[in-house]
Amino acid sequence: MRLLFLVIALLGTATVIAGSGRAIDWYSIDGGGTMDANGGSWNLQGSFGQADATSASAMTGSGLSLTGGFWSLNATALDDLFRDRFEGRAFSFSSQLAPSFRHPRCTTCHAVAATDFRRVTDNPPGVLPAAHPVVSASTDCTGCHNASVLPIEGTIDPGWQSAPIAFDFRDRSDLELCNLASQPVSGHSPLEHMSEDKLVLWAVGDGRLPFGGTVPTAPPNDIAQWRGLIQQWVAAGMPCD
Repeated sequence: MRLLFLVIALLGTATVIAGSGRAIDWYSIDGGGTMDANGGSWNLQGSFGQADATSASAMTGSGLSLTGGFWSLNATALDDLFRDRFEGRAFSFSSQLAPSFRHPRCTTCHAVAATDFRRVTDNPPGVLPAAHPVVSASTDCTGCHNASVLPIEGTIDPGWQSAPIAFDFRDRSDLELCNLASQPVSGHSPLEHMSEDKLVLWAVGDGRLPFGGTVPTAPPNDIAQWRGLIQQWVAAGMPCD
């Protein structure tokens, strides 16, 4: 917004200069373009928030310069003013969140209650390693998985317990995964559960294992970025595109 005020201030200055025989006859606030305002030897082309409204194309003359546009300081800068979907850009669960739910780091843990893992494999990464003991919904995992493996981020520590059978992520459509994600968990809202549950953050975090080493984590492979995605999804109304 500071740049917008700068543009307004510059236009105001130009109006004052009009008293010396120069005038701005016409202006437009719209999607941009090359609408011209002409007077004598002066020509004004204006646009609003256009990437080409930079110092490289500033209007100059008699020691004066007029530069407009939100990106006047950096033509490659992000459009921070409109990045929150103001321009109609919708959040896509299918492309932005579904890959995380389908990653072995998540599907393995969510399938424990539905399947005894008697046949395990090291491939793809994230599935229980071949040397892993047989586990089921009644297995006490805390003998190996303890708080030291969990990330320091997060305010919800549910312990190492399997998800209910109804939350088995395997063979689910994007819509079904989104509907599951939209449900409260143990009294916590979807935002609270997915951004503060230590097990969820462990899945997208640093990949630590009980006896050392790491495995690939679920995308976006970073807790801060994951929280940002969840916040965007919730702010958008938890759409299930």
